[in-house]
Amino acid sequence: MSPRRPLGRSVRLPRLGRSVRLPRLPRAFWRAVAVVFTLAVVAAIGWSLSRLDWSVVGVLFTQRAAAEMSLLLGCSLLASVAGLSLGFLAWRVVLLELGPPVSEPRVVRVFFIGFLSKYLPGRVPGMLATAKVATSNGITFGRLMTTAALVMSLVLLSGFTVGLLAGVQLLGAQAAWLAGAAVLIAVVLVRPQLVNRGAALLLRLLRRPAAAKAASVRGVRLAIGWQSLSWAVTGLHVWPLAVAMGASPSRSLMVCVGAFTLATSLGIAAVFIPDGIGVREAVLTAALTLVLPAPAAAVVALASRLVSTVGEVLLGASALAVAEYLIRRTPGRPAAPVSVPSRVAGTAGPAGSDATPPA
Repeated sequence: MSPRRPLGRSVRLPRLGRSVRLPRLPRAFWRAVAVVFTLAVVAAIGWSLSRLDWSVVGVLFTQRAAAEMSLLLGCSLLASVAGLSLGFLAWRVVLLELGPPVSEPRVVRVFFIGFLSKYLPGRVPGMLATAKVATSNGITFGRLMTTAALVMSLVLLSGFTVGLLAGVQLLGAQAAWLAGAAVLIAVVLVRPQLVNRGAALLLRLLRRPAAAKAASVRGVRLAIGWQSLSWAVTGLHVWPLAVAMGASPSRSLMVCVGAFTLATSLGIAAVFIPDGIGVREAVLTAALTLVLPAPAAAVVALASRLVSTVGEVLLGASALAVAEYLIRRTPGRPAAPVSVPSRVAGTAGPAGSDATPPA
């Protein structure tokens, strides 16, 4: 009869030379934490939705017939949801490049829990929740951090590149710095390994673990393609709103795509401002004055925030519901990977390496 396996896991501390068992918290505790976290996210989303300026919907409906305006709003929402879905594909490509396979529902779960947790006040609760969910689904913390660093660099570089569509007209000669992002994107497409090195250096400076495996040349290029397409499609959601407010359909198309991408990229770069609120609206309004009067441009900027938020919530909630259903239908679950730095564990493996592949 084989001996019973003790609870917890053992690591060897180099100075003590003996194993110390780290206790595991009961499953009921984590279930309670999950319930509290879910309620907090729902409350935060509800508060965020209540803070939006819903009066812009009434303003839009005064510009067009109800049926026509409903169609334009529906197209705007569809473009926003489709663009976010393409952004998820870019993140997914990078994540799967950096370690052993993970089932699709679990990838969806990790991404959208992290995405929706951005509505919580501060960044720490969302980061902790995403890290816990990731490790519980077979993704090490180092792999998660490397994915975040790689994707964020691609998001900003591609965002500023697509932002040239409006930036050149808005900023004139001062848009030269945006062209730098386009040059960097071209360099990365030729030498994708530079992205891996840059992400590794950033994580080293931040003293964060990195994934044991680097993204492939094909993976980086594919992620750039998905992310660039995501920006273009997401930016399209501004176009029906601008047309509803009187902008020329032909003249405003490229301006709307570029303006939204530039505004959102600058909002992301303003890391101390939650979700770029204020920065995004100011830049978007200024850019849209190229095709609209300033008051109409402000209405479109506010409506864009409303459509984007509703689209994020609808897609995130729907994707998570489907993912949870599929995960619960599948028997078994992956063991949480144990990522112990080599200086503590006494092994030759790198810090943050994928110790346990998902089931």
